[in-house]
Amino acid sequence: MKILSITLEKCSGCAVLIDDKIVFSTSEERYSRIKSDSSFPKNSINDALSFSGLKGTDFDKIIICGNKLSVLAPLMNEYSTFSVDDQIRAMEEYWYPNLVLGKNKSFLEVFKDKINLEQFPFNTEIGKNFDIFKLHNPYTEEDGRNVSNFFKQIIASLLEIDKEKIIHMEHDWCHAAYAFYGSPIRDDNTLVVTADAWGDDLSGTLSIYSKEKEQIERVKEYNHKDFQLARIYRYTTLVLKMLANEHEYKVMGLASYYNGPIIEKVEKVFDKMLQSDGLEFIFNKDILDIYDYLKNNLKNFRFDHIAAGLQSFTEKILVNWFSNAISRYNAKSVVFSGGVSMNVKANMKISQIPKIEKFFVCGAGTDETLPIGACYHWAEMNGIKPKPLDTLYLGSNAVYDEKDISSLAQYTVKKFNSEEQILEQILENKIVAVCRGKMEMGQRALGNRSIIADPRTRSNVEKINNSIKKRDFWMPFAPVILEEYQDLLIQNPKKIDSPFMTIAFETKDGKNKFPAGVHQADGTARAQLLKKEHNPILWNLIFKFYEKTGIPALLNTSFNLHGEPIVRTIHDALRVFDKSELEVLWLDEHIIEKK
Repeated sequence: MKILSITLEKCSGCAVLIDDKIVFSTSEERYSRIKSDSSFPKNSINDALSFSGLKGTDFDKIIICGNKLSVLAPLMNEYSTFSVDDQIRAMEEYWYPNLVLGKNKSFLEVFKDKINLEQFPFNTEIGKNFDIFKLHNPYTEEDGRNVSNFFKQIIASLLEIDKEKIIHMEHDWCHAAYAFYGSPIRDDNTLVVTADAWGDDLSGTLSIYSKEKEQIERVKEYNHKDFQLARIYRYTTLVLKMLANEHEYKVMGLASYYNGPIIEKVEKVFDKMLQSDGLEFIFNKDILDIYDYLKNNLKNFRFDHIAAGLQSFTEKILVNWFSNAISRYNAKSVVFSGGVSMNVKANMKISQIPKIEKFFVCGAGTDETLPIGACYHWAEMNGIKPKPLDTLYLGSNAVYDEKDISSLAQYTVKKFNSEEQILEQILENKIVAVCRGKMEMGQRALGNRSIIADPRTRSNVEKINNSIKKRDFWMPFAPVILEEYQDLLIQNPKKIDSPFMTIAFETKDGKNKFPAGVHQADGTARAQLLKKEHNPILWNLIFKFYEKTGIPALLNTSFNLHGEPIVRTIHDALRVFDKSELEVLWLDEHIIEKK
């Protein structure tokens, strides 16, 4: 079986499954160099074909993630081009008039200045014959069929296949399949949870894995009009003048800096919006516009109070929901995916629920991993049991020629012979950028497109920020820790597997032992727990560092300039290296230093 699946939403991209294994997955942003790129993933698809050596006709099925598609993402590239001011404009000139005043304003009319008909696929003959301004607001059923047919035509033309080979798959089924089959857990009666903002009219699902039937079965679904947790978090982010759909992690990071009585007052604002009752969620239907409500009811609170109150509210409602679901379905093992699963602090609280024995949060549970889930679900429906996703090194290789290196006369270039060479640089307190092997899929660098440093030196955080990252002062960096030695640094009594930085952990004197790798407000760490078989070279480097220092960890953050995606090729790496104040670049076979 050979499957190609495609997502057309935020971080558009694709994945390839051959037989029972995901062999490739990537996002368009890595090629365009536009963060959160939602344009049509033409480059991603072409790289998938090149990497796999397959043609369109070789695939048994082509899957589009989602049944209800929008042309807005690939047309406007909203997630990449909209500023905070643009998002506020959308709330005030489109959503408020439509939701509260009962007007029927068109998003395309409001944002005529953002429309780009010169980009693929709208610059093709198929695109030119598709009149986007004839679409209704909201879509009619006929509009939905026309949009679906448009994208099927484009994909069929690009792959030179019959469009009848192309199917759709429901958004949350993709999340659910990724949550389970992307995890190492295969226990009977495993609870599969998805939670996000909105996909095909749903914002969450509960499913149970049956070992006898060898498939996951949905037992409950949540309409997006009822379970609005993700959108509450999203619009609070915007109220704080941060970019919604992008900077929610900043709000989470900020939340730990306040822990006082005002949290309860802020929580009451959110409690009036959303309540949980057993397995049900009750949204206040009197609130027609979430952003407008939050803007008016949070205006007298300080920004850190708002962040702390929102995070506390989120953790409580999720823990309550998970606890009730576990009891209802008598589950001991739980897996989790969807945009809400990116909240690592909430994940920590969920993992501490006493009845949970096993808990796994998949890497990058946002929409960029929908294609992986789509492949898994189709395989499951056709009697194939997919292999667990034990790695996210699913992108293209950092390949280069000697001529690429010989031209770097402005640098000192050495051959890479052993991890000792990199260890020496780290012990000298140098910041090392890494571009080697296959690129990681998702939002977290896992050692192949990373910046690494000594986690014992707190000043390395400032050094990295000054040289390249330019992060907000309250945002922590994360450690990569050898899984076998995790007990020296973190508290993980259930031995929860966390290879993809998806859960925060309490640390054992982390502020003193490895201060550059912990959150300075609460001492927690969003750790990548590394097994040797997943990245032997990185593991060996950290082990040598451990032998020298007693600390089995390194600081690890993504290799990119502020506002850009993680680097993909060595040419991306060299450009970032040249434009930043980074001192050392570790390529596959070379170590490059600035003179």
